[in-house]
Amino acid sequence: MTYEQIETFLIVATYKNITAASKYLFVSQSTVSSRLQQLEDELGAQLLIRHKGQRNAELTNYGTAFIPIASQWASLWNDTQHLKSLPDIKSLNIASVDAVNNYTLVPMFQKHLEEHPRIKLSIMTYHSNEIYSLVQNRTADIGFAFSSISYPDVIAIPIYRELMYLICNKKSNYGDNISCKDLPVDKEIYLCWGSDFQQWHDRHWSPGIYPLISVNTGSMLQRYLDHPDHWAIAPMSVIQGAMRSNPELTFYSLKEPPSPRICYEIKNRFPNVTLLEPISLLEKELHDFIEKDKSICSFESWMLNS
Repeated sequence: MTYEQIETFLIVATYKNITAASKYLFVSQSTVSSRLQQLEDELGAQLLIRHKGQRNAELTNYGTAFIPIASQWASLWNDTQHLKSLPDIKSLNIASVDAVNNYTLVPMFQKHLEEHPRIKLSIMTYHSNEIYSLVQNRTADIGFAFSSISYPDVIAIPIYRELMYLICNKKSNYGDNISCKDLPVDKEIYLCWGSDFQQWHDRHWSPGIYPLISVNTGSMLQRYLDHPDHWAIAPMSVIQGAMRSNPELTFYSLKEPPSPRICYEIKNRFPNVTLLEPISLLEKELHDFIEKDKSICSFESWMLNS
């Protein structure tokens, strides 16, 4: 079945006349008749009743019922032709935790948009367990999270490490190399950075004492640090972003710091083959960015034990 056959049938069905159809199509009457015969042979059914010596054509019941099917077939064929003129645009779905999307990798994403306009990024924020699930079912093409979770078809690759610091107002009495025992937990703006962070926190402050407030994003954390006594623990990329938004904030090192945040790149073992090149390109840019950014450092295997 060809487009010419379908088109010819629809024109004949409209005009009910072989001569009129041939003039409309700029082909001979014999060509019109030949196309119709070929179509009927393929379908194994008669579409038109032709009277010998007459150019008029009458639709059979099958021919009448075939009109909407033929119209849909022609429409789909036209759609496929339009696809040829579309630009070669790829869409890459990225799922990451808040700190990555709103702080650490923002400069890299911005650079990518400028240099690769044909790769459209969709960047969404989720919790770590959600990110793994999205990559597992291929709703997300690539993900970034601060925890390693076992999923059958997911690969988690540690890519960078980020140290944790105290962040507070410049008017506070806190200082560098401060001990956890000198930080009142009832003045803490608490954000859980993972299960290992929670364990570290419970070792230094009683779980029975509540922090001043608990939040779940870095952007929320910085909104409650205007008071001199208030404090929080955060990775450097979040701290730098907060200090850009609020120049009255500062940071100090901790005498007993929590383990550094290790960020994992999350990929499906069997990625969409049409996205292999965009993913590879993003990974190269990611590597270059990590090498140049001073707030984070490239992952090395020994870091898992430090």
